[in-house]
Amino acid sequence: MKMKMNKSPQQQRGLTEINLTSLIDVSLTLVIIFMVSYPMVMQSAISVSSPAMKQATSDNEASDIKAEINLTAEQHIELNGAVIAESQFADSLQTLLTASRDKIVIISADGSVLHDKVVAMLDMAKQCGAKQLSIIRRK
Repeated sequence: MKMKMNKSPQQQRGLTEINLTSLIDVSLTLVIIFMVSYPMVMQSAISVSSPAMKQATSDNEASDIKAEINLTAEQHIELNGAVIAESQFADSLQTLLTASRDKIVIISADGSVLHDKVVAMLDMAKQCGAKQLSIIRRK
């Protein structure tokens, strides 16, 4: 003996509707998280401006002492033309910047030097007291 069960039309269709309430809740939560974390991410940014060549040449002539850092392909650090050990770099740069009036640091690197090394030097120069940071490209 077989029993036939009649299903209602709603049970036969199955669940075809998407629950939008939970989707909206998750979306709004993500928006709030991004809004809260955005100022923290932008705080550590380095602002970059590229002056015109005429202005750059006149600024270089007016400054008294500059710190010129060059990162070579052989992983050497040159400070004003002299090769210096990485362990002594921070002390030497801080001494040089203390004597400087404008506290300008100019950084250049060979093409094979990784960007994270250049950014680390920029960060270290800022920690040593640099007021203006410049990145130049040598030919």
